[in-house]
Order: sequence, then C-alpha cells, then structure tokens
Amino acid sequence: MTKEKRILLVGGGGPTGPIIVNSLIAEGHEVSVMNTGRHPVEYDAPVERIIADPNFLEPVQDVVSGRYFDTVIASYGRLRFVAQALTGHVEHFIGVTSTFYPNWIDPPATMRPSSESGVERDWTATYLDEGGAMPPETPLDPVGKFGQRVVETDTALQWAHRHGDFIGTVLRYPKIYGPRQPGATEWSIIRRLLEGRERIIVPEGGFLLQSILYAENAARIVLAAVADPDASGGQIFNCADPEPITLRKWIRLIAETMGKTVDMVSAPAAIARPAWPYARWPLTIGHHILDTSNLNRLNYTPVTATTALRRTVEWYLEDPKERGTAVESQLRDTFSYDLEDRILAQLDKAKSEIEAMDFPEFDMSHYYAHPKSADDGKPSKETSA
Repeated sequence: MTKEKRILLVGGGGPTGPIIVNSLIAEGHEVSVMNTGRHPVEYDAPVERIIADPNFLEPVQDVVSGRYFDTVIASYGRLRFVAQALTGHVEHFIGVTSTFYPNWIDPPATMRPSSESGVERDWTATYLDEGGAMPPETPLDPVGKFGQRVVETDTALQWAHRHGDFIGTVLRYPKIYGPRQPGATEWSIIRRLLEGRERIIVPEGGFLLQSILYAENAARIVLAAVADPDASGGQIFNCADPEPITLRKWIRLIAETMGKTVDMVSAPAAIARPAWPYARWPLTIGHHILDTSNLNRLNYTPVTATTALRRTVEWYLEDPKERGTAVESQLRDTFSYDLEDRILAQLDKAKSEIEAMDFPEFDMSHYYAHPKSADDGKPSKETSA
C-alpha cells in the first residue's frame, strides 16, 4: 500500500498537471498546487491551492514559510528560485528541466522575437564532475541566454543534492505533445489537412529521427519518480517516448487518424521555411535521439507513440476551432498556402529538369554471383594446378 505523502506540485495547469494531481489524489496523497492562479484547473477532488508566482524567489519563500513537504514536483516557473525557496522545506525535490545537449537546440528557439542574437556566447557554464552523486552525463550546451539559465538551474539542482539540501531528481524533457500542450506543432498539420492541403513540405525528406514525449507519458514518469524515491533520488532521467519518430511518420499518423492522404514533398531544411514551425528543430540538422535507458529504474509503462498521437489528434478534432486557435499564436505558423504552392512549384520544376538530364546508365542489380548450375564458378584445372 502506498504511504500517504504531503506533495506540492508547482504548476498544475499544463498538459501534465491534471494527470499528475488526479493520480496523486487517487492514491490518497495530500496534494497542494502552487501557481499564479491565472489559469485555474478543476481536479477530481479539492486540493490546497497556493497562490504565488514561482518565477520569483520571495513569493515562494513567503508561502512555504513554516511548511514541510515530503515531495515537491517543480514543473513551472524559474526552477532555480523554486529549489532555493524550498530548501529546508522538502525531503525529495523533483525538478523538470530540458535537453540542452550539444547540437540539440536551434539557437533561435531560445529567443523571444525582440531579443538579441544569442548565437555568439561569451559566458561559461560550470558543470559537476563525473564523480558526483548524480550519474555521469554528456555536458549540457547553454545555447542562448535562456539556455544558459536552464543549464545553471540543472547544475544547481545537482549541487543541492550533492550537498544534502534535499534528495534531488532531475527530469529532462524534450518537446512535449498531447492535449492542451502550448504551441502544439500537431495543429500545423491538422489544420492543413482540414483545409484540404494534399501536399506538405518536409525538410530533408522528413526522415530525421526525433525523441519526443507524450504528455501522459511525462506524467507517468513523474508519478513513478514520486512513488520510488530510492530509485529516482540522485538520478538524471532523459524523458521520452520509447520510440523515436520521424517527421514523416508523425505526419502520416496524423493523416491516417483523420482519414486523409498526403503527399510529403522533400526540400533542403534551409529552404523549407514554411515547414519550420512544425519541423521542431529545423536548423539543427541531424537525428535527435535521447538515451532513456535510465528510466528502467522506474516502474513506468508508457503509452505507445501511435496511440498517443491518435488520442492527440482526436482531441483537436473534437473542437478544432477553439483548440487550434489557442495554440496558433505560439506556433508562428503563417499558413501561407500561396507561398507554399510557389515553393512546391519550384521543387516540381527542379525535379523535372533534373530527371530530364542525360544520366550515365547505372546497374541497379546486386553484386553477388548468379550461378546457373553447380559447375558455375568452379576453378578450371589450369587454375587449380
């Protein structure tokens, strides 16, 4: 039987929050939720709602004064401030960070439209050595000012664990998908198919593999970490669905769920600009695959990517106007079909012109012998002598 715990979730209003809170309630835990209160969410049962802005240190310090929690799940706000404020007020601190690994993040993805470049960086980041309490890892890469803050926070959580401030667990998320996810790239494809688009531009053939994470799977990982602090404490977990997925398969699964067919037209990433909003990391060319083997420590059963994506598409189709509109401002997808048609026409023209060129004949057969009898290929007497 699960021992009842006092658990604080910082956040609670995003795609994983309700799943986590409702599951903890069902297990009999005493749950509190801390956030700004600007986006209230109804849960399966009443919970304590703590109103504070977790983006700042002082408000969190004020509301946790005199309080103690068995577990804190920090999935929102400025995590370094939340961790600092909760030091001395929690036994097990689970912090959600991100995957700022080398060559993982496009530099523009770390910036607001009005901010400076962020590509050239003259700062340094200090990483824990491999002899620390948390496992050895690939050093993070602080791309842009936002990336610098993420890396500083990730490092601070490890430092706090090593120095006994709390039992620390670090969960590193890639891009999340699922119902209620802000800036959901699935909508870019769903809307195009709803509006009759039969051809969609994909960078590099859409064949680059990417680790992504279904919101419910993220919640299940959090719950498994809460349930077993002996297994999760002092650990860093890369969190992702078990199956990396290509953009090509991702689009095909969306189309199949909608009963649509779609022709995916390849273009080099640099000129596939209309695809950038839904291609996730279009400027960092290469496979983006996380090593998730450490999740084997946890009692965690994931939803398959095929099932997860089908559920996500069906959720949007229940109310496409309202739910699609809610994410479009964050997507920065212009849905400029005239522009896309012009690009497609140029790609078709280039393909036709190249196919019309006089290529040298190329033998497509394999390189192995085709013996017609048992004597074929035997060495001659002269050769054997």
